[in-house]
Amino acid sequence: MPDYKVYIPEAKAPILYQYKEHFGKNASCMVVEFMENALTGKETAAENMGAEISRVYEIYFGDISNEREFIHLLGGKQSAETAINNRSTELYKKYPDIYLDVIAQFKEHHPNLAKSKGI
Repeated sequence: MPDYKVYIPEAKAPILYQYKEHFGKNASCMVVEFMENALTGKETAAENMGAEISRVYEIYFGDISNEREFIHLLGGKQSAETAINNRSTELYKKYPDIYLDVIAQFKEHHPNLAKSKGI
């Protein structure tokens, strides 16, 4: 890997450290890859798209391990449906290009919640 010298404004340094703490040793490579992609305008490679879909799924729906527990945790079916609707809306706003793939994965893992919400 080539050596990079990157100036990071002092105000943004805590974000970088938090990112490195969260992702551990692999964070440096991930940061460099992100910067390269941002500078070159490259999109995510097709082979990485599956990993990206899984990552986004985990962000939005990864905490739903069991449908019954999720409904109980939120205090009822209506609250759970509202939460899923809000998450779906946010997902569409942030990731419109992979929205349908993430929703397909949600339907696969939680068909009853998807049916009840009409996703």
